[in-house]
Amino acid sequence: MIRLDPAIRLPLFIAIFLAIVFVVGHAWENREQAPREYSNECSICHHGGHGQARAVAPIFGRVGHIALTPEGHRYIIHVLLNGLDGPITAGGASYNSSMPSFHRLPDDEIARILTFVGSQEMPAGGPTFTAAEIAEERKHPLSPMEVLLERQKLEQQTPLP
Repeated sequence: MIRLDPAIRLPLFIAIFLAIVFVVGHAWENREQAPREYSNECSICHHGGHGQARAVAPIFGRVGHIALTPEGHRYIIHVLLNGLDGPITAGGASYNSSMPSFHRLPDDEIARILTFVGSQEMPAGGPTFTAAEIAEERKHPLSPMEVLLERQKLEQQTPLP
């Protein structure tokens, strides 16, 4: 057994502790931004992307499919920028809740979150969203009810997943 001089035990312990804090902190900061931003902003309500029965619609495996068309792509941006309020059907289940607007987030963060969510559970990745697209749609704010009407119009053209 190694015996350490009592005078160096505390400084050695502090040095080891600070090294561990530095390594863990550095790893935390260097994680990919999008998953962390999604986790901070969306995961709590959407329960890790899979929703909650009769309360919050799942988004993983759905957003990417919706955003494959230009109209669906624009609609997905509108949902995050403006919110969505009212009854919807998603994945064969009914939901009637309110999604808040995330217009307070910067355009690049919204683009990263939507690209991340859109790629989840997609066989070949998913659609890409850009900060420029978000900035353009931000110029034309909608009410959450107008976003619901946009969704209903999309569903008349092609049923949404």
